[in-house]
Amino acid sequence: MSSIKTVLQEHAKNLSLIFRLSSYETRKEYADSQLGVIWVFLNPLFQIAVYWVTFGTGIRNGAPVNGIPFIIWMLCGLIPWFFISAAIMQGSSSIFNRIGTVSKMNFPLSIIPSYVVLSRFNTHVFMMLILLIGVIVNRGIEHINIFALIYFMIVGLLFNIALALLTSTLSTMVRDVHLLIQSLTRMLLYLSPILWEPKGANILTKLMKLNPLYYIIEGYRGALLYGHSNLIFSKITIYFWCVLLAFFIIGSIFHVKFRKQFVDFL
Repeated sequence: MSSIKTVLQEHAKNLSLIFRLSSYETRKEYADSQLGVIWVFLNPLFQIAVYWVTFGTGIRNGAPVNGIPFIIWMLCGLIPWFFISAAIMQGSSSIFNRIGTVSKMNFPLSIIPSYVVLSRFNTHVFMMLILLIGVIVNRGIEHINIFALIYFMIVGLLFNIALALLTSTLSTMVRDVHLLIQSLTRMLLYLSPILWEPKGANILTKLMKLNPLYYIIEGYRGALLYGHSNLIFSKITIYFWCVLLAFFIIGSIFHVKFRKQFVDFL
């Protein structure tokens, strides 16, 4: 419990610093490019085009999903995925990439994964605003459940922070962990209901629901396209929060226990 208290106290005392550093991270990423922050939209746009050609016009031949154009349905899963995948990848290496800079400072290391993930969330908010406009034009505003959408955006942020705290600690101690996370992240794109619709009650579908990303992605879709918040009041919510808290508790324990030796692992 002392480890959890330490991490929470460091976050509470440095909340304003977390927001400032997250803003700096967002600007720094594209500071050396000619187009600057325009790449925030160009990078996802190129990926969306590839997925649309492959899955929308290729595999599905343009067929809608439950009466919803596939491009809109796909974007409601892809935009959250862009945030999740970036948060997983950059969050897992966040401490390792910065420990050399902050090792000689009185710096709260536990906030590093948080502000790195939050910087990805800043970009995600801008992408969501564009997606909201597209959904409203296509479906109308009456199908959007703002309460559920805000809830799933917040839990997505908290989940990625908790996961980053754990993975950044492990990958600093063992660099193979980061390489493993890279491979698993690529697999998660196809093991999560981002480009395909989960149907039926077969064993495979039930196993897929054990993936915490199922909860987040389907929550976004339900809030944006169907106007419901069914998942929030389902048993999956209990499971999801148990996984989130487990990541945070284990991550806090490992982080506080080993962070004095982080420099030795470099």
